[in-house]
Amino acid sequence: MASRTYRAEAIVLKTNDFAEADRILVLFTRHFGKVRVVAKGIRRATSRMAGHAEPLTHATYQLARGRELDVLTGAEARAIYPDMRDDLALIAAGWYVAELVDRFTADRVPSAPLFDLLETSLRALDAGIHAPTVCRWFDLHLLDRSGFRPELGECAQCRTALAEVTNAWEPAAGGAICTGCASRLPYVAPLTVRALKSLRYLLVSDLDSASRLRLDAPLTSELDRHLRGFLRYVLDRDISTTHLMDELRTLPHPAPVS
Repeated sequence: MASRTYRAEAIVLKTNDFAEADRILVLFTRHFGKVRVVAKGIRRATSRMAGHAEPLTHATYQLARGRELDVLTGAEARAIYPDMRDDLALIAAGWYVAELVDRFTADRVPSAPLFDLLETSLRALDAGIHAPTVCRWFDLHLLDRSGFRPELGECAQCRTALAEVTNAWEPAAGGAICTGCASRLPYVAPLTVRALKSLRYLLVSDLDSASRLRLDAPLTSELDRHLRGFLRYVLDRDISTTHLMDELRTLPHPAPVS
C-alpha cells in the first residue's frame, strides 16, 4: 500500500485563497508533474509556512494524499529569488514563465525537463539576466519540449529553404514562411533577417549563451510580437501576464517592489 505522505521538490505556479484561512497552491513538481494542494491555515498571521506558499517559491514540500486535494504539511525552502522579487519587470517575467508552464501542462503528468527549464529561467531572472531574453528563450524551448516547435529552417508551407531576406511569420502555418507563400496570403507579419537569426540562435542555445544575444528595442518588440502570436495560436487564448508586462513597458523606470 502506498504511503499516505510524500515529499516533492516543487515551484509554486499560482495560489488561490480558499475558505477562511486556507490557500490552494498549484505546485509544479520535479517528479509528479502539476499538483494542486491545500495549505490549511496558511493565511493566519501565526502560520510558519506562509513564506513557502507564495508564487515562484522553490521548496521541498511535505504532502499528505487527500481525497480531492493533497494537503501541505511541511516545507523546506530551496530558493525564494529575492533579487527578482525586488524588481517589477523581473517578477512579471517570472509570473509569465510560471503561467505558461501552467497553461502547457496537465495535472499529474511528470516532466522533469520542463521543471528544469522553469527553474533555470527563474534563476536567470534572479541573477539579473535581461528579462526579454529569458522570456523569448523560455518561449522557444517550452514550445520545443511541448511538441510545438516553430519552423525556422525552411518555409513552413512549401518546405523550401528560407532566403536571407525579410520573410514572414504565420503561426497558423507553423512558423516562418517564404516571400512566395506570403504573397498569396491576405496578411502576414514580416519576419526580418535579424529576428529569424535570433530565433534560431535562441532555440539552439543554453541560457548562458542566449544571454549574450544583443536585443535592442526594435528586435525585442518583433520577437515578442511573433512569439506571443504563436503562443496565442497554440493555446487559443491570451497569456494574462502579458498585459502587466505591456503596462510596465510604458513606465520610464519601473519602481522596485520594496
